Amino acid sequence: STLRQMIDQVVFAAATDESRPILTGVLARFQGAQLTLAAADGFRLSVRTAHLPQPVPEPVTVIIPARALSELSRICGEQEQPVEVTITPARNQVLFHTTNVDLVSQLIEGNFPDYNQIIPKSYSTRTVVNTSDFLKAVKTANIFARDAANIVRLEILPGGELAPGRVILMATSAEVGDNVGEIDAVIEGEELEIAFNARYLIDVLSVVDAAQVALETTTPSSPGVIRPVGSEDFTHVIMPMHISR
Repeated sequence: STLRQMIDQVVFAAATDESRPILTGVLARFQGAQLTLAAADGFRLSVRTAHLPQPVPEPVTVIIPARALSELSRICGEQEQPVEVTITPARNQVLFHTTNVDLVSQLIEGNFPDYNQIIPKSYSTRTVVNTSDFLKAVKTANIFARDAANIVRLEILPGGELAPGRVILMATSAEVGDNVGEIDAVIEGEELEIAFNARYLIDVLSVVDAAQVALETTTPSSPGVIRPVGSEDFTHVIMPMHISR
């Protein structure tokens, strides 16, 4: 179940465009007693870590096609037993052994970009919101944003002594009109307006397995970071969209 959740939390961020084959894969790094999966498509990055039952004898890093992992997630949906992962000595194939099925996949050759450089080290505003409220508000905004490159604008307004902080979501459609939604939030830091692709927000909020998420932002043109509150093992970076005034 952990592996399936890990796959679901990263695989959607892999590229579908074959122009950069390396990005159609998911980086899998086995190091000590930890497995890290990472995927990126140039607009977003998903990184998930988990503890292994026992440490690996030596660190191994491979790039597994995202499609193979999606298939694995589907196959191991019902099974209770752990999945055994074997990498061939030549490092060109990976074998997943499940109760009823063995899945073999070629590995992608090449160097995966250093994703740690993409994850911002600090933020000026941290916004904590209810995950399902945020997801619902973004889905509503997306109905209006579809005609306008899926742009949804977030206005992050810290609260005062008595009033809670608020996130106002705005989307505009030439044909349907404007949508303005609002959700309560706990906000540390400065007021900020930033725009994201609504589809990308929906993708990540749909796989966060926590009641609340934190959105960490710095400037309207810097990447935003989404993390589940109360968990250190999932990080999602999303590039903002440029909005002309």
